Amino acid sequence: MSEHTLVENDVQYLSFYLMEKDGITGSLTYYDLSDISGIVFRMKKYGASSPTIEANMEVVSASLGYCRVKVTIPTSGKYYSEIEVRESGQTITWIGDIYHVVRGIG
Repeated sequence: MSEHTLVENDVQYLSFYLMEKDGITGSLTYYDLSDISGIVFRMKKYGASSPTIEANMEVVSASLGYCRVKVTIPTSGKYYSEIEVRESGQTITWIGDIYHVVRGIG
């Protein structure tokens, strides 16, 4: 998990490589998104009761676990995020990045 600073009201793509850890070797590999039935990005402001953003994501490269979502950056504040993947009767959630949203200068 990493932290990013974004500017409110910008419209941009947020991109991610989903990785999974091998339980035996501890090595990280790309999570294959080839057989998923859905993938959702959520971004929630600290202290809020519901997500500020909940949007379906686009798979850019299934074999590399690469996905993205186009969003309008919400109002200033601190947000946390998650990515939920649905496949074969299971749901897997990745805890996402932390976003510090600031007001623009202009």
